[in-house]
Amino acid sequence: MRLKPIICLLAGFCAWSAFRAESHAQTAWPAYMASLAPALSESTVTAVLLPDVKITVPDAGLSKDKARWSGLWAGWACRGWQCDVRLAVEQVSESGATVVYAGATAGQAQITERAQALFDGDELHVRLRTGAKLALRMRLDGDVELSLWKPDDKLVSAGVLTQKKLPYTRTVERVPTPWTEGGQPLTLEMVTYRPLGVVGPFPTVILNHGSTGNGDKPEWFTFTWTSPDLARYFLDKGWQVMFPQRRGRGKSDGLYDEGFEKDRSRYACQPELSLPGLERAMADLDVVVAHLQTRSDVDMKRLLIGGVSRGGILSTVYAGTRATPFLGVLNFVGGWVGDRCLYADRINTATFQRAATFTKPMLWLYGDKDPFYSLKHSRQNFDAYVAAGGQGRLLVLEPPVGQSGHSLHTYRTLWQAAADDYLTHATKP
Repeated sequence: MRLKPIICLLAGFCAWSAFRAESHAQTAWPAYMASLAPALSESTVTAVLLPDVKITVPDAGLSKDKARWSGLWAGWACRGWQCDVRLAVEQVSESGATVVYAGATAGQAQITERAQALFDGDELHVRLRTGAKLALRMRLDGDVELSLWKPDDKLVSAGVLTQKKLPYTRTVERVPTPWTEGGQPLTLEMVTYRPLGVVGPFPTVILNHGSTGNGDKPEWFTFTWTSPDLARYFLDKGWQVMFPQRRGRGKSDGLYDEGFEKDRSRYACQPELSLPGLERAMADLDVVVAHLQTRSDVDMKRLLIGGVSRGGILSTVYAGTRATPFLGVLNFVGGWVGDRCLYADRINTATFQRAATFTKPMLWLYGDKDPFYSLKHSRQNFDAYVAAGGQGRLLVLEPPVGQSGHSLHTYRTLWQAAADDYLTHATKP
């Protein structure tokens, strides 16, 4: 009876045996897995594999379904594509493989380690030092689905890895501005996605970010906002996609000052404090649009604008009050302040009325169960916009069970058909 603990201590045999036994339980993959696609990660930190990674050519007698696991993969995981992931499958046998896993995100230290993995049917399971389990499953096209699970079997993240060259590039640019703070010139961060294999100038869409909840978490101000779902939608159509970060947001310079209480503890509800923040955001967009006019890669005759939440309402009023060449506006769950604000009609509704001077139709997309904007309030805003002379369509969509309607832009299957129809008409010569 005393031999077993000694063997475990010296060889780690017991831990490996336990892993082998549990590996026969197939993974409970999330239902949305099939909808995920390979993409460049949105992480500002790049995952780095161990420097001694070495891929061993599989034995000739190894079955094809196992041999195809050999090689290097890269991709993403985590919500918003915020985790960069690299995977090396160094040596493969019929029962398992030696793998090197690297995961990185701006919010935590990088994980990099080499481990033994076991095959369980069409899955490859890896137990990490932390006790977490990495489950991998290969698609017919050779891409790899990844899910990371806590020791108590709670899902941490999921994503897709690929060996293919993706059909687009992602670059981070700096847009010059006329402003200075503390004697230093300010620039704005802008993340740009461009299709590969297509010669510009490109039809281009500007997509604007929203707020940061209640505005009471300054650490959120520094998060760069993009939407891979929206980006891939337009990229698939040959469009260039730009996500400008307004002053003080993401990695843009300057103070973030889009309508705070006097003590900057949170966003303000009073119109006299909130609306100047909207005007400041409009000035930032002026700089971005002026910058586009200097670029040879932008087709100024095929330009769209849109955004989410504050970015949605900002896009509508900007298109309506500026002399711009925009062909259309996509407003996802737009509003400047939540409808719990006592003055929401004097801020949101009045602002949407200003947007009504836009001479082309807009597409407004709203979701049920939105904690910031009820459907009653959003319909009131749209009715006021139309009454003021605005053109367009309000489409109300039901988010997946248990999900917030405020995240509507992340569910491409819900709005794609409406967006397709809108773009067909908005961009018609």
